[in-house]
Amino acid sequence: MCVVENPIVVFEKGIYRPEPTRFWILDKKVRGEISRLEAEGWIKRFSDMITGDGELFGLFVKLHEREVKKREEILKRDFPEVYHGTGKWDMICKRVLLDPNVGIGGIRNFREKPFKVRCLHLWTAYHLGDPEFRNPIGEFVLSKIGPFCRR
Repeated sequence: MCVVENPIVVFEKGIYRPEPTRFWILDKKVRGEISRLEAEGWIKRFSDMITGDGELFGLFVKLHEREVKKREEILKRDFPEVYHGTGKWDMICKRVLLDPNVGIGGIRNFREKPFKVRCLHLWTAYHLGDPEFRNPIGEFVLSKIGPFCRR
């Protein structure tokens, strides 16, 4: 498997720490191939494309919004002590994970233009990690990197 889903909350050294990125690409070769595409300027190309296309922009906004809802479901189900907690670190986790303006990978203000792609790894990992998050960036990347990593 070339993608892993991480917990959205990590407990270490006595505190809870929020992790707004759920999916990560493990395979070094795949990461390298995606980095090559980034070096070719595809982050800017996709950012410009999404910014300029209202339908595409709407799709990516919905993906971010879906992630906020998904994190709330996961927090309630897997970390009820944090979801219902009132301690300092509980509140920090909730502020990061449940903020409606913090989307996939912790990207802020995703409803504003210009759209910020940030990185191709992130969108490819989500594309592979959860069928609800299939997206054109992940599809494009997979078409370019060949057979290294498939669903």
